[in-house]
Amino acid sequence: MAGFSGFDPVIRRYGGIAARRELRHAGWSETDLWFAWNYGNLDRIRIGWYASSDLPTDARAAWVAGGPLACVSALAHYGMLESRESANDPALHICLPADGHVGRDAPDGLVVHWSTTDRYSGSRQAVSPAVALRQARTCARRTRSA
Repeated sequence: MAGFSGFDPVIRRYGGIAARRELRHAGWSETDLWFAWNYGNLDRIRIGWYASSDLPTDARAAWVAGGPLACVSALAHYGMLESRESANDPALHICLPADGHVGRDAPDGLVVHWSTTDRYSGSRQAVSPAVALRQARTCARRTRSA
């Protein structure tokens, strides 16, 4: 694949977030990816992960922190919480697999839900609504060190 204009459509096919290996499989070389990122034509949100230009802000923040939205953050993403309800817990909630790691640019007060099954229950942007509801019912604001 030549040029840098085709990243967004490919990344959107992966739900707005694509792995480096997926972009390589789509035809870009390591050199293409390096130049595109260094010249601002490709949005790297974590090492090895890239975002489309229209990725929602909340999902972008979650991936910078380490993974998809979870718990009340996912419910707000899906429009299942009124904004005043989500203000009761302004922390960003994400879900990571048991062997995952929190990103170095994660915000203070990040709440991590550690579950490999939950992590892969929904899309790359957020855990499934059913999982988010279950997490919200049992969430004790587990912080990143938990």
